[in-house]
Amino acid sequence: MYCFIVNPNACSGKGRKIWKRLAGILRQEQVAYKVFFTKGPGHATRIADMLCTKYAPQAADAGMSGKVSGAKQAVQAADTLCTIVAVGGDGTANEVISGLHDYSAIGFGYIPTGSGNDLARGLSLPADPEAALAAILHPCAIRRIHSGCVRINGKDRHFAVSTGIGFDAAVCHETFRSKIKPVLNRIGLGKLTYLGIALKQLLLLRPFSLTLVLDDKEPVTFPAVYFTAVMNLKYEGGGFMFCPDATAEDDFLDICLIEKMPKLKILLLLPTAFKGRHVRYKGVHILRCRRASLHAGCPQPVHTDGEAAAVYSSMDVSLSKEKLPFIVG
Repeated sequence: MYCFIVNPNACSGKGRKIWKRLAGILRQEQVAYKVFFTKGPGHATRIADMLCTKYAPQAADAGMSGKVSGAKQAVQAADTLCTIVAVGGDGTANEVISGLHDYSAIGFGYIPTGSGNDLARGLSLPADPEAALAAILHPCAIRRIHSGCVRINGKDRHFAVSTGIGFDAAVCHETFRSKIKPVLNRIGLGKLTYLGIALKQLLLLRPFSLTLVLDDKEPVTFPAVYFTAVMNLKYEGGGFMFCPDATAEDDFLDICLIEKMPKLKILLLLPTAFKGRHVRYKGVHILRCRRASLHAGCPQPVHTDGEAAAVYSSMDVSLSKEKLPFIVG
């Protein structure tokens, strides 16, 4: 059984039109499926949790193990019980993944219909929704990936792509409230929203002190940080390759920290990050760890997968213990 969790408002309303095309393909191929439309923030998480709760007892009765030995077995397992497919942007995928549990019962697929689509980019998934659907219906591989977990003020938030504090999160916070983004999305120029807001935030940007503790080692304090991105995949912010070696299939988080730079240099540096060439410059730190604690000198914006999360000064970041079976083409 395929269960599609669809954000009809993704990419400023294009999500509903894209789903109609996908539904036509499903009917043409006579695929059995159910569809659930999200109705607001957090709804996709509740739907995913409900589906996993429903199918987990069936997996237990069938004696299925969460430890899948190969792609073929994983595809068979997902097909036998439930393949949960997120249809939307990175925020929709974030919500669905946050609600998933009992991985022995389910497989996961993603059809990107947002404006950033860094999850699809980072996992080399098809950008075209119809091609992404074909890859899910006729899978040839399963990639088992970690998700990340951010603990802020005693509460956990999950991410598939990245979490960040400082400049990149400030851009996400303002983009979330932007009235220009829906207009640009409708004409296929949604990425310009991030660029314009990034330039504005750069003018307002003030560095802050950040103490970083990696894997319980000695704390290291950076006195003038502009932002820190903790990455599970290579890309965030609509294609910035902040951590070129990041992969969700290993047991590490990759961190990009920018400090002690004139604003003009940051402005000139940002375009190089699309190709990952920013790592050559002084003031750019690329780090790896299994878990990290971040403590800012003053409250800063925080994001998870590009979604505005909070304004806090401290957070702990780690990886999920289990790996999610992710269907790819």
